[in-house]
Amino acid sequence: MSEPRRRDDRAGGTAAPLVGPWRTTGRRVYADLEFPIEVTFSYDPDDPWAVLVSFGQVGGTVDWTLSRELLHAGTRTPCGEGDVQLWPLRVGGRKGRLRIRLGGTGVPVLVDVDRTALRSWLSATLHAVPSGTEATRIDWAAEAAHIGPGVAPGLPED
Repeated sequence: MSEPRRRDDRAGGTAAPLVGPWRTTGRRVYADLEFPIEVTFSYDPDDPWAVLVSFGQVGGTVDWTLSRELLHAGTRTPCGEGDVQLWPLRVGGRKGRLRIRLGGTGVPVLVDVDRTALRSWLSATLHAVPSGTEATRIDWAAEAAHIGPGVAPGLPED
């Protein structure tokens, strides 16, 4: 088995291993019904605080960008607010599942995924970019260039 490819660290430190996407079949929950739904979790060490979660549906996918820290916390305890909430399920025959609630007003989307497998995948992301070292992965000069030369957001130019 080959070792994962590595990227050069933008800050000049050690390279971070690439983390492959985790594809799983989740359960979309609506009332008392459950429907299978394809869910893919993707992580890019160059966007270290974010996890892209793609939900497959007829006609395409719906993508949400979630905090890696929020996902990790949600595997242990209820967390989140507003449009994104997560909590581990431990009753009703669903032990070992994570419930993801997406959406604000109206009927939210509820999706359950395997909590143990998600924790394992998140561990790989934490191996690639340990918690607390995320800022070393950011090309701050490139980010500042997006803001504009010498202009802070919301402030008038001199």
